[in-house]
Amino acid sequence: MNTDLDHVSADTTAILRDTGRLKTELRTRDFSFIADDPHGDEAGAGPTPTEYLLMALASCTAQTLRQYADRKYDYAGDITVRVALHEPRYDGAERYLQRTISLTEEIPAEDLETMKEIAERSPVTLLLAYAWSVRTEFSETVD
Repeated sequence: MNTDLDHVSADTTAILRDTGRLKTELRTRDFSFIADDPHGDEAGAGPTPTEYLLMALASCTAQTLRQYADRKYDYAGDITVRVALHEPRYDGAERYLQRTISLTEEIPAEDLETMKEIAERSPVTLLLAYAWSVRTEFSETVD
């Protein structure tokens, strides 16, 4: 399969130093972040990879709704999106993400339904919902 013709729309690098335990350096464009996976009561040096995923969904949802509301209604006020990962407590239960969206302005019911549909079509929602394939390869070490 030749992927040289595919358009790369986002790219990031994670570096886990051999002395850093699970503290991972993340880089994308000119931005640097830290991810960590603390154990026990440790605070950690940054959000966990799962928390970054939840933040991506929450921020993408808020941005998508803001773009829509500003273009169509111009009265949505503040948009707050909370995403929580729910783990099953018993065998056979489903793991799921609960997304809760709050607006500081009252929106008519029919407009809220439209905004819900828009949220369901936000880019990160679609990425997660359609479970795009993750293709893994190993290459020589590069700096």
